[in-house]
Amino acid sequence: MDYNKYKWLFMASCFSALTIIALKYYSFHSNYYWLLVTFLSEMGLIYSYIQLLQRSDIVTGFSMVKIISILLVLLPSLVLLNVKLTNEKIIGILFAIIAMYLLV
Repeated sequence: MDYNKYKWLFMASCFSALTIIALKYYSFHSNYYWLLVTFLSEMGLIYSYIQLLQRSDIVTGFSMVKIISILLVLLPSLVLLNVKLTNEKIIGILFAIIAMYLLV
């Protein structure tokens, strides 16, 4: 089991989720601080992708990053941004979890 691969997978997922959350906050507050956070997050994401893709194949690595980042965006969206969880979104989340299981 390659723990280094999972470390970079988690880091890339966090940077990807942080980018989306920071952009949403920028659209609400128009504070340039959030654009700086977005830029730095994207730089971290690129570096994490480089490290991750040296350790795993592109299809599995990229797919897992996107699915995990969606799941990471879910909680702050529900708590801080007042996003409503509909039946379709719940079904999508369940399919995402199933896809993660099948990709591993």
